[in-house]
Amino acid sequence: MADFDLKRTIELAKKGDEEAFSSLICRVQNSAYSIAYRYMENDADTRDAMQEAFIKMYRNLGSFKGDSSFETWFTRILINCCLDELRKRKSSPGWEDIDDHYDLADHEAGTEEQVLKKERQRAVTEAIRQLPEEARNIIILREFRGLSYEQLADVLDLEPGTVKSRLNRAKQKLKEILSESLEQNSIWDV
Repeated sequence: MADFDLKRTIELAKKGDEEAFSSLICRVQNSAYSIAYRYMENDADTRDAMQEAFIKMYRNLGSFKGDSSFETWFTRILINCCLDELRKRKSSPGWEDIDDHYDLADHEAGTEEQVLKKERQRAVTEAIRQLPEEARNIIILREFRGLSYEQLADVLDLEPGTVKSRLNRAKQKLKEILSESLEQNSIWDV
């Protein structure tokens, strides 16, 4: 959707045009699922967080001024919805058990290389879970969602230089956690 078309769609949605609002949802829903799933780690909770974010988007569309991109503005709403839900749980941030997340039958049917790849993915997922919230947010948005430093700065309300330094610290912490995992397991040996 061209910038002019997007601006027009936003203006129509602000005036209550349901088709325009649906168009905005279509514009962000795939990336929204990807982002929310990184936080919620299961389909039902991911869809609940997205629904809450779409409701907030509808209610707050009038406050969108265009200072940042529409996607960045919506991503901030979505992340806040995910974090609010995780805070409500008060326990471990809603991550599924490894056995629920990975199908054991795939391990039996797969090659040794596939099994090792899944084990590595589990280790990285577990390490990300252990990061503090701020570090986890930066890692997820940069490494899994591919946001630029400028987009991260907008979403997290930080300066780009601060984003870079916090991302470096988050990566260092992730490496430390993975190193500890490496010492405890042999999943990295091929």
